[in-house]
Amino acid sequence: MSPPKALFTPLELGDKTLKNRITMAALTRNRAENTYPTQLIKEHYVQRAGAGLIVTEATLVTRQG
Repeated sequence: MSPPKALFTPLELGDKTLKNRITMAALTRNRAENTYPTQLIKEHYVQRAGAGLIVTEATLVTRQG
């Protein structure tokens, strides 16, 4: 079965245009070190860069939140 064509068409959101309609929800995987994002976190998102919209995970401002 071929994928729906609409999924791969651009989508305008305000003044931004997404290259496709594929989105990735935030995944809090708790891989920050001392509240700082790591190279591992960067690589995770680089591998998924084909999505039109990626909502990234949160990092802590302080341990107390």
